[in-house]
Amino acid sequence: MKEHFGVAVVGNGMIGASASRYLSEMGLQVVAIGPDEPLDWKTHEGVFASHYDEARITRMVDPDKVWSTLAARAIASYPEIGERTGITFHHAAGCLRVSPYMGQPGDSLLRAAQNGVDNGAQVEMLDADGLRERFPYLDFGPHADAVWETGQAGYINPRALIAAQLQMTLAAGATLVREEVTRIDGMDGGVRLATNKGGVYEADRVLIAAGSFANHLLPRPIALHPRVSTILLAELDGEEHARLRDCPSIISRLEDHPVLYSIYSLPPVRYPDGKTYFKIGGQLHMPNHRYSRDGLIDWFHGEGNREEVEALSDVLYQMIPDLRAISTLTKPCVVGFTSHDRPYIDSLDGILGDRNRAPGRLYLASGPDAAKSSVEIGRLAARMVAAGAWDDDLPAEWFRIC
Repeated sequence: MKEHFGVAVVGNGMIGASASRYLSEMGLQVVAIGPDEPLDWKTHEGVFASHYDEARITRMVDPDKVWSTLAARAIASYPEIGERTGITFHHAAGCLRVSPYMGQPGDSLLRAAQNGVDNGAQVEMLDADGLRERFPYLDFGPHADAVWETGQAGYINPRALIAAQLQMTLAAGATLVREEVTRIDGMDGGVRLATNKGGVYEADRVLIAAGSFANHLLPRPIALHPRVSTILLAELDGEEHARLRDCPSIISRLEDHPVLYSIYSLPPVRYPDGKTYFKIGGQLHMPNHRYSRDGLIDWFHGEGNREEVEALSDVLYQMIPDLRAISTLTKPCVVGFTSHDRPYIDSLDGILGDRNRAPGRLYLASGPDAAKSSVEIGRLAARMVAAGAWDDDLPAEWFRIC
């Protein structure tokens, strides 16, 4: 007889690991199903995730009050996770948000600062002179203003955070399955899941936290728009690492750049290959989307977009004019944007059509820019699944699926 679980969580990424942890700590019988990170990206034919990285920005200064609130809640939970697991994943390096257009129509810098303050962030406004004085090795041009968030802003290691969440999940009695779910069907009394390794699992309820691959499990797609991008990593030697050691995480809107609307960067971080890299990525004026499973896998097999790489390199050496990089490498990335650019945390009633013979049993949690807020998104999703309905003082309308 197949083992029947209270809840199956599809995806062991940042949101899924958080949801599995909270659900299992509520006393529910949980099976968390999701594959390991592939050893060889070039030959792997299964799903990928963009949390295969060592550094993602965390901060409360955000032009959207929803994201600011989610981040504030997530950051408040970091100390407990670290203390309970002994895993270090959070680094309070600070975050600098820069714009050459502060106060002009359409600019979001002041709104971002206010949302951060409303959620308890420690912020300081810096003009161009203040930026040069505080960060003499950085150059944002003569018209730049910035919000400098200190306190707990900085970056997290997504691999380490997931490891900590899954450690707590297992400690609470959950079952961890390192397989890829390939099909979900409603059945009398619950939901049945099949995996790429022939596994079959049954559960009363299912939470899908499969990122940009979520639509490939549904016969009728939701409005999820996977946006492909490229990350540039500049390798630093020990001397250059020491010189840039105090660099914060950065989000900078660009002035009249032909390719990029904005960039983000992380302080020097040591990666699993033993090398230290300065990481930079960006937002294109003309985003590239890929929707098919084959298209997404093909993107992860490649080296990214050459035009984007050249633009990122150009901006990097403008921002740090005397940067001494030993070498550079690129990595592909995918972010699953939603129609309202906020996370989807909602029921999937009706999505499965004839395959859904168990209404009220299928849920989804997914969204862009989730790294800094994943702990809270997973918590909200867990509470929703456990209660069978929205269960938080934040408005459910903020997170509806389109």
